[in-house]
Amino acid sequence: MANPGREFRLSSRRVALAALLGASLEQARSAETSLRMGLSGSLAQDVNVVDARAAMTFWIRNLVTGMDFEVILDADLFDSAPRLEARLREGQLDAVGINFLEYRRMARLLDPRQIAIPVFRSRFEYVLLVAAGARLTALSGLAGQRLMMLDSLAACAAPAWLNNLLAAESNGDRFFREVIRKTKPSQVILPVFFGQAAACLTTYQSFTTMAELNPQVGKRLRPLLVSPEVVHSLYAFRKGWNPPARDKVVRMFSKMDSTTVGRQVMTMFQCDSLAVRDASCLESTLAILAQSDRLAEAKGAGG
Repeated sequence: MANPGREFRLSSRRVALAALLGASLEQARSAETSLRMGLSGSLAQDVNVVDARAAMTFWIRNLVTGMDFEVILDADLFDSAPRLEARLREGQLDAVGINFLEYRRMARLLDPRQIAIPVFRSRFEYVLLVAAGARLTALSGLAGQRLMMLDSLAACAAPAWLNNLLAAESNGDRFFREVIRKTKPSQVILPVFFGQAAACLTTYQSFTTMAELNPQVGKRLRPLLVSPEVVHSLYAFRKGWNPPARDKVVRMFSKMDSTTVGRQVMTMFQCDSLAVRDASCLESTLAILAQSDRLAEAKGAGG
């Protein structure tokens, strides 16, 4: 004769086991289809942090609507580089948005196969601008002059490029009479335009943009030196993060300019779109920094 109590206990155990198994599968599914993302505070250096936070959050929420994964952003959204690095190392983040100097620091923790980089209408380069009428053909002609220098996310590798240029000058350490750093392109370009400084170091994109807005800028200023193509910021995945949804996340980055909100985010961060490449796209910027490091080491060794 069947034992009703035993059957009830077995049935209860099956229900509990099924519930436990279902919860475990749900947790596994959630772990596979969520993206924990951290952004460097440097990405918001040139913009209003409140606006940047709202724009990024709204863009991501809209872009993942209807997809079978979620993007988890920190409440503070923008974090410090040391904390991002520590959380990557501990597996607490799946992807980060960082500037290039931070990338070099964290590269060993990041997957080199798929990296999303900003895309512009033309190659992203640094430029040393001088007055069009100045009789200058080489950097040596600027010795003892005042230099205006862009100090922003976009120019994070510019000091290294300038150091490499100055290495060939005999008085490289004291080459310029004064170097003035400003955070906005107009603040470094206009002093050269008005004759208040001999040269400025900025991005080629900022120069062409200002020349479009004011054609006189393009007529009265000219490039003296132009850098190799550089990357100033990027988005990358943590090594080992390879869920089935990864390709969808990659497409999400690639489609950033396909919506009104996405284009607003791109405008806020001063680029046209994002493109997914492998780490070979970073070689020219890494070479600039490596050369600057070698020069600093040689200088230190020389006393």
